[in-house]
Amino acid sequence: MKNVLFATTALIATAGVASADVTVGGNAFMGVIYNAGDATTVASTDVAHSVRVTFGASVETDAGVTFGASSRITESNNGNNGQMEHGQVNMSSGGFTLRVGATHGAMRNTARVTTYLGFNRGGVVGNDNSTANTQTDGGNNVLVMYSMGDLTLAASTDAAGNAQEVGVAYTMNGFTLGLGANADNDAATDTEWMFKAGYNGGNYAANIGLNSDNDAVVTFSYDISDATALAIGAEFSTANGTTTTDYMGVQVSHDLGGASLVGTLGQNNSVTVAGLGVSFGF
Repeated sequence: MKNVLFATTALIATAGVASADVTVGGNAFMGVIYNAGDATTVASTDVAHSVRVTFGASVETDAGVTFGASSRITESNNGNNGQMEHGQVNMSSGGFTLRVGATHGAMRNTARVTTYLGFNRGGVVGNDNSTANTQTDGGNNVLVMYSMGDLTLAASTDAAGNAQEVGVAYTMNGFTLGLGANADNDAATDTEWMFKAGYNGGNYAANIGLNSDNDAVVTFSYDISDATALAIGAEFSTANGTTTTDYMGVQVSHDLGGASLVGTLGQNNSVTVAGLGVSFGF
């Protein structure tokens, strides 16, 4: 009798979600990271590993509106830090998209350029052209985007309504231009902006990102073969008329067929770093 009750309960519970698209995926890595150290930091060689499981689900209404949700669990170096995080709920119809929760704001979605290199989700060398108060997917934001062909318009706010962002991006014949700006209700905070320009030539791509903090990010990638790719990234900052190289690195990745072997060499604030490891998705 218990089995009949359990089976009946399961059927009732799943009847309303029979048309839902539920996915479980993720990625993992393992490898070695070297830090040469400097006058204040001792040189070190560390073994790193991590597993990230991502959960997603979506349904489509009779009117053609799609609702979705996603979240993830990340466990790194057996730190027992695995917990549900970065949850967001979204809806889309035609070119319109609404996202609520752990979502990047309008500036990052339209004008971000990243230099993240490394087998460990880009953690060996990396930064981007985000400004100090840019909304990130670690926050609680409301994002609205509308795409009309090659043009994308975006607007966002934090859930408390204290800071707003707007952005626009346009792509044509491989070229992409993006511009974003924000406004904060704190009158002491100046308006920040981000700018992106890039070109995708198929087997190679180049991007430059600028911002109101006087930072410049430059990236270049090239597919050496069907299995091997080269990536280069650097970030520069300017203060009082002096330009400093904050981050720079070069990476070679090779597709092993289901996994990638990734080697990275670079500098973080003049400290030499390197990484060698394997990453894969599932």
